[in-house]
Amino acid sequence: MNAYQQAGTILADAFLHYPLMKYAFEGRTEEVRSKGLHHLYTHCSKAASIYGGVIITPDQQGALIWLPGTHFPLGLMREIKSGMAAIPFKLGAKTTLRLMNHDGVPEGWIAKNAGENYGYIWCLGVAASQRGKGYSRKLIDQSIADMRTQGMKEFWLKTEDPKNVTIYQKLGFELVYETEVKSSGLRSWVMRRE
Repeated sequence: MNAYQQAGTILADAFLHYPLMKYAFEGRTEEVRSKGLHHLYTHCSKAASIYGGVIITPDQQGALIWLPGTHFPLGLMREIKSGMAAIPFKLGAKTTLRLMNHDGVPEGWIAKNAGENYGYIWCLGVAASQRGKGYSRKLIDQSIADMRTQGMKEFWLKTEDPKNVTIYQKLGFELVYETEVKSSGLRSWVMRRE
């Protein structure tokens, strides 16, 4: 199994009960959601491996994928090249549209308001049994170090889990935008670290 497949598996497991994913897969069984998340995060991780970065903890309990601002959002050609264009066929139109309509709000805000040289922490996930043990800090620190070597000066992320806001604040991020996304009814918090 290559790095992006490993990351896809870790992230799919970590996000099984995440509010946005429960909304996107509403009415589907947990088994269907698990399989769909594996497809989704494997494709996202593959795109990150091509255009940004994939970081996996040595014990494979945590993973993070990131993109440089120059490739965020990916755009149609990069989505085709990375295989992400297959996502609607694997998740179904309703689930894909729910994700796109929700993510378009906070991610669109980031793309509009970020500085010139920025990186986007696309997704960070830690196995449920390993949370609270410092994995997020290690993954964030490594991703920021990697992005800094490529000239990025500010680092952005978003979350739909209020518990994560406090965690990211402890890791040096400031809350810069909060909204309730109309399409999903979910809150989204956008955070930045300079």
